[in-house]
This record gives sequence, C-alpha cells and structure tokens, in this order.
Amino acid sequence: MAARKKWRYVEEDAVSAWYGLGADEYMTEAQSEAAEEAWLRFYTYRNHCALVGRFQHLQAELNLAYCERADVQYSRRLTGGGAIIMGAEQLGICLATHTQRFDFQRLRELYVLFSKPVVGALRALEIPANFRSRNDLEVHGRKVAGLGIYVSPTGCVQFHCSLLLDLDVPLMLRVLNIPREKYDDKRLIRSVEQRITTLRREGKPNLQMHDLRTLLREQFEKDFDVDLFDSAFGESEQQQIGKFAQQRYQSEDWIFQHSPQPDMNGMGLKKTKAGLLRVYIALKGETIKSVLITGDFFQGLEVFKEVESLLKWSPLERELIEEVVHSAFAKWEEAQREKLPLEPSELCDALWIAARRARAEHRFTYDGSCYYPEKETRGENP
Repeated sequence: MAARKKWRYVEEDAVSAWYGLGADEYMTEAQSEAAEEAWLRFYTYRNHCALVGRFQHLQAELNLAYCERADVQYSRRLTGGGAIIMGAEQLGICLATHTQRFDFQRLRELYVLFSKPVVGALRALEIPANFRSRNDLEVHGRKVAGLGIYVSPTGCVQFHCSLLLDLDVPLMLRVLNIPREKYDDKRLIRSVEQRITTLRREGKPNLQMHDLRTLLREQFEKDFDVDLFDSAFGESEQQQIGKFAQQRYQSEDWIFQHSPQPDMNGMGLKKTKAGLLRVYIALKGETIKSVLITGDFFQGLEVFKEVESLLKWSPLERELIEEVVHSAFAKWEEAQREKLPLEPSELCDALWIAARRARAEHRFTYDGSCYYPEKETRGENP
C-alpha cells in the first residue's frame, strides 16, 4: 500500500492584516519548489482587519475615517470578491498548492474541490452547508463563508476561505462604506442577517475556534487522503513573509490601486450575478479620456484591462462601447474555454451609465476642469 501523502499544516492567531496576506502569498509562491503536495493554514486576524477584493475600489468599499479612528487595519487581497472584516471569530483558511497536482478543466472545479472539506465539517456539525454558485458557502440561503482563488503566472494556487464562527454585524456596518443616512441601524442589521449567517447562529452557540479547527483538520485529511503535519514558519520564512507584507500589503500603491483619477467624474454602478460592478469614466468633450473598471468579481481582469485600453481616447458612442466589450469577452472566453459569469451587456450598461453621468457634469466642454462628484451616485439604472 502506498504511503499517504503529507501536507504541511500551519496554525496562527491574531495576525495583522499585512502579515496574514503576506504569509498566504509566501506559501503560494513556495509551491513551485515545495516537497509537499500542499500547505494548509488555519489562522485568525487581530481584532479587527478589513480586506477588500483584488479588483475593488477601496475607498468606495471601506469607511476609511472610521477604520483610522477604531484602529481597524486594512489591505487588499490577491483573490477577488468583496470586502470582509476578519478577527478572532472569523477563521481564515488558506490552501496553497500547484495546478499540476490536480486534474481539473475549469477554475470552478477547484472551488468545489477545495471547499468540500469545509462543507463536510459543517455537515458533521449538523449545519446543512452547500456550495453556492457565486463562490460562497451557504446555509439555508445565507452566506456563511466566502471563497476565493488566485492562480499565479507559474501555476501556483492560493485558495482562500473566510468562515464565520461569529460576526459583529454593527462593527461590520461601520467599517464597510454603506450610506447609513438611508437606513436606521435596526433595518441595516436585519438586512445583513437575512443574507449572512454564522455557525453560532446556526445552532452552535458554544462552538469554539479550537474545536472548529480540529474538525476541519480531520475533514481535510479524510477528503484528500493525506496526513497533515504541524510545521510553524521558521525564522527565515518569517523574514520572507515580512518582505511580502512590507513590499505589497503595506504599500499604498497596492492598497489603493483601482482608484479613479480625480477627473473621472462619471460612475456607473450595476449589480450582476458576478458581483457588484463599478465603472468610472473621464471625458474630454465627446471623447472617452480614460476608463476604470472595478468590482467584487473573481475573474476577468484581462478582459477589463483590454476594455479600458481600447476605449481610451475613443469616441463616446454606445455602438463602439458594445463592439469593444463583446470582442474582449469573446477573445477571453475562447482562450480560457469557459464563459465569464458577467454578461457583456451588463458591462456595457455600466459603462454607458458612467458616460452619461460624466457628460452631464461637463457637457461638451474641453477646458479639462473635471472633478470627482460629491453627490450620491448609488443605485441609478440606465
């Protein structure tokens, strides 16, 4: 009988936003040379950290003034998705491996495969968890865990899961950039609790983090037929993690990327199955000067970059926008052999909303005196 494969297991608590993400990237980049098939890390952040998705506009997602006052650290993940808060009662799971070690055709297959032990562990607790199409785990239709995957150019894979043992909803609502003037606190909390749940809310009020980790560890070993061996990061590894943390996750260039330029005075917002889409546009008369596409989506960065590039200094025409978007989508889908969850028409709508708003701010002007609007721009439809 062949010996069971071994995976390295790391467990940490109360890490900073920058160290937590730096350690995950270190594990991921090490997979090109790792002797083990995978590294698995269960960890918690300090109270509290806010992490935005790879493609989000950070200032639009987080209340930075409150974060500074309340000492809430913030940074940007390598994986896509939406903004989350992490702390002592939200378990971070990172599985780092290489694409060559698993047989799959589409990225979604890896989401299902890597989240299977989490689903199994929750069902062992009599919590009926399921994989939801938009990269979440749900219980009775409410999100209990968010998932994300990043694949490096060399084929190294980082799988993220943020599992909610518990959640301070009022804190989350203060950290996330929600227009509170439209809602009272009770309505906001009720709205969140209709969409998000926790393990303690699902009949396990006394469940502790240690017991949850133990159960998850056993389930990963069972589902992947491996033995996990404890191996904390050594001194030299800690130094490498520190470099990742400093050079990327503490860097303003990284944290504040996907931020609109001051002259991008048109913003289009559209809710899609792939996530919330935010598009910013700057105009010079009836010419598109620049475009920025952001959102809590998981795939398609190459598509959005191509659209941004092709629309730069192009005429402001709906037909041209549609031609560029459909062409970019078709090119990506042919290369990846799978369809993006976002429809081309949805991106076209968001671009046209942004363009109309930008044109309304400075209609037919060429003086270049653009500015970022202060008025409320959420929720408008084309």
